[in-house]
Amino acid sequence: MNFLPKTGSPGRHSANYLMGLLLGAVAAILLVGCGFMRPQEDPTRFYVLSAAHFATGPVEESGRKRLLVALKPVELPRYLQGRSMVVRTGTNEIQFAEFDRWAEPLDQAISQVMKENLGHAPNVAGVAVNSHGDGSLDCEVAIRVLSCEGVRVANGGGSVRFEATWEVRPVGTNSVAAKRGGFIAEAVAWDGKDYGQLAGRLSEAMAAAANAIVADLPAIATSPSAETRATAKP
Repeated sequence: MNFLPKTGSPGRHSANYLMGLLLGAVAAILLVGCGFMRPQEDPTRFYVLSAAHFATGPVEESGRKRLLVALKPVELPRYLQGRSMVVRTGTNEIQFAEFDRWAEPLDQAISQVMKENLGHAPNVAGVAVNSHGDGSLDCEVAIRVLSCEGVRVANGGGSVRFEATWEVRPVGTNSVAAKRGGFIAEAVAWDGKDYGQLAGRLSEAMAAAANAIVADLPAIATSPSAETRATAKP
């Protein structure tokens, strides 16, 4: 009697089936792995502010000196201290853009832009950032930003929101009283999507704010020694 197993027995069919499943799983893993290994484009975009040079200020008058101004570090609320650009979607609700970011800390970017804007005023000889103990300076400007963001409404459109306050304080022996002021930018349209446009609109708002600050700078009579002073270094 022959007890050899017959060809095509159930045990052999099961082994072949399992082997097929294993090979299929390995092939699928290799295909997925190849997809993950392909270089993925980084969707993050970075934006900068720019000086608009709108600042004009009072016309330079005979007998009035051009001022050397110290710009103190700009103050920001905590929600603006990150790199993500901010969009306000409600009175008490904001969103941080996941892939749209400032290229540098926002307080430093605003300081640089305001320095350039103020420096183009005819009654300003120079602007020094974070300057301390310089006896040649005429006044200090401290800026506190209250908002610097886009505003998006339900229909997808939006506007720009920029608010700031400042204090102009005399330095040294200048007997000019300190002045405080504030600025709220006009609600300029923003399409709610183009973050490059948002950065540009915010830059324009900062130029308008610089114009208002220039109007608060003191008018100091020229002294004989003032003509020989060196301008403030950057």
